[in-house]
Amino acid sequence: MNLLRPIGAFVLALGLVAGCQRGSSRRPASQPSYGQAYPPYGAPQQGAPPQQPGYPQQPGYPQQPGYPQQPGYPPAQTGPVPAPTFSVPTMPGLPVLGDPINDINIGWLQSEAGVVMGALIGALPAASQQKVRGIPFIADPTVGEVNAFAGCDDQRMPFMAITDGLLEVEAQIAQFKATDEVFGTRKLDEFLRMLAQRQRPGQPIVRPPAGFIDPVQHTDARKVERQRQLYDEQLAFVLGHELGHHHLGHTGCANGQGGSRGVTPADLGRMLSRTLPIFNQPNEIAADVAGVNNLLSAGARQQGYRWTEGGAMLTLGFFASLDQLTPASILFAFEQTHPHPLLRQPVVQQTANTWRMTGGAPVFTFPGFGG
Repeated sequence: MNLLRPIGAFVLALGLVAGCQRGSSRRPASQPSYGQAYPPYGAPQQGAPPQQPGYPQQPGYPQQPGYPQQPGYPPAQTGPVPAPTFSVPTMPGLPVLGDPINDINIGWLQSEAGVVMGALIGALPAASQQKVRGIPFIADPTVGEVNAFAGCDDQRMPFMAITDGLLEVEAQIAQFKATDEVFGTRKLDEFLRMLAQRQRPGQPIVRPPAGFIDPVQHTDARKVERQRQLYDEQLAFVLGHELGHHHLGHTGCANGQGGSRGVTPADLGRMLSRTLPIFNQPNEIAADVAGVNNLLSAGARQQGYRWTEGGAMLTLGFFASLDQLTPASILFAFEQTHPHPLLRQPVVQQTANTWRMTGGAPVFTFPGFGG
């Protein structure tokens, strides 16, 4: 599940049993203020339950408001939980200026990832919460790197990391998909082809030119609202998968003792020199199952829009299409350190269907695999 590349401008992530382990601390980015459509960065989402200090301060991330600790999953509902649907409002919304996803504001994208992480941890059963609470969440600024990973440092202390590149790609997917849903365009397909043709290893993520989206559509409140939902929903799957590696015991270092205080570039060099583990397909399947259960349970606690498996299917579908269009030499690490997206999609969908058929009861195994 992990491939080793030479240390250089495009350094590939290393996994310790479960995830792709690499990471570096990042100084907190200064945060400009944005328009009235959004609360201050890191503030609770509209309609969310009252927030309490929860997820601890992480290297490179502003302090995130956490969710109250919960004893476990909410009681199973009576009867199957219906599959959620999204309908596009017909009336145009007022323009939203200075939206952080439109602007690809990396500081805000990092901060929002911390909010999503807090929601996921708050929705885990108490025993799993205890294993992962306090694990540092690290921002990896490596240019051109697109990945997320759960790992252990040299002292066998756990950490979680996500790259700025993956945050940016998820934000672009979210805004182009939202544009397509609201206005019937094909912007996500256009971005996919652009990325396949122009992206190069170790280079910043390709961004579309100005005017790629019609300016009126770009700031439409319906599109802006929908892209926020899709961004959070995609991150909930990616981070839920990596959290699963920790609380399922795949890394072997998450035992409720907190975690690493940061991974330096020098630490990374030593980690890359180690022998890589054999790809573990059952662990990857189990982490996908756990991640889907986690994101659906966290979504069920939200007021207003509730996360679904749609974000997972969107992310996996995008990378599956990119894999078909892109030469192997410039594939992102996310595709190289995880199972192929086409293998993961049926696992995600069946897990979500089972979660709903059981009234929201968590399922931690997938037929044929242990959890």
